[in-house]
Amino acid sequence: MNVVIILAIFTAFFALAFALLHLLASLSEVKKGNLLGNRLLLIGSSLATLSIFLYFFLPIIALSLWLIGCGLICYGAYWNGKQKENFHPVHHLIRIGIALVLTILLALVQ
Repeated sequence: MNVVIILAIFTAFFALAFALLHLLASLSEVKKGNLLGNRLLLIGSSLATLSIFLYFFLPIIALSLWLIGCGLICYGAYWNGKQKENFHPVHHLIRIGIALVLTILLALVQ
């Protein structure tokens, strides 16, 4: 039982780091320009951050917000790469992979 609690805490920590990293990146990019991808990144990372704070109290709602937030993060980053003509598919695959691993871990340790 203690292993599950420790795994839940580490998962929440890494998920919060993922969401806050994208929140900081989107805030710095919003100041530079007003692209749709930056707004999607900002909204998605805000939802993902909120979901981590709700994770231990309302896990089903938090997981739903996390899924929506990660989807917006990944799509916003993809859209930014396409608009700026600076598209690196491996970078997006790594981001999607990390989001999937975190999502699976968050769903399993509820």
